[in-house]
Amino acid sequence: MSLKYFVHVSSISNLSDARYCSGMMVDSLGYNFDENSNFKISTETSNEISKWVNGVKFIAEFNNSSTKYINSILDKGFFDAIELNIENTIKGLNFDPKSIIVKISDPNKINYDINDFLSSNFPKVETLIIDNLNLKNIKNLEHIDKKYMLIINPYNDFETILKFLDKYNYGLLLKGSSEIRPGLKDYDSISNILEKIQDLS
Repeated sequence: MSLKYFVHVSSISNLSDARYCSGMMVDSLGYNFDENSNFKISTETSNEISKWVNGVKFIAEFNNSSTKYINSILDKGFFDAIELNIENTIKGLNFDPKSIIVKISDPNKINYDINDFLSSNFPKVETLIIDNLNLKNIKNLEHIDKKYMLIINPYNDFETILKFLDKYNYGLLLKGSSEIRPGLKDYDSISNILEKIQDLS
């Protein structure tokens, strides 16, 4: 049985997280390939994880990586979609523009110009990931056209988040973590929320 809400888990770096999330019926898993990140993983790691996991979509997360670097990663693995920071560009990318997700890391910058900017720079994008939301800046989401699917971080207590997801039909953004050692994980960071959502399904 699928979860009641769309759930994307980013920054997957190990098979333990991937298999747990897949078993909990999340919708998509993200791999951190940001060339400027100290926590990026290799395509060898992502390919190994992907072959052991079923029922989820795989997202390559690039943030502000260069076009040349992104294309080099795309040549080495299969991904259902890629995620770019809103400050990045799609020019020169060897990827279907309809399968690009735009991430907005600073919701304080969302204003009445956001839809024109997205239409001009990411004309075929349908999904936005909004991170770092809080009680003050969440009102900025009202500026975003309702044609976009929004995936948001858990910005407040669980009951408030659920009311918001129900009202606006948003998805939920969660984040994976490193293994303590191979095969040993502390799932507290994501399991509490996933188990609560599963109870509602």
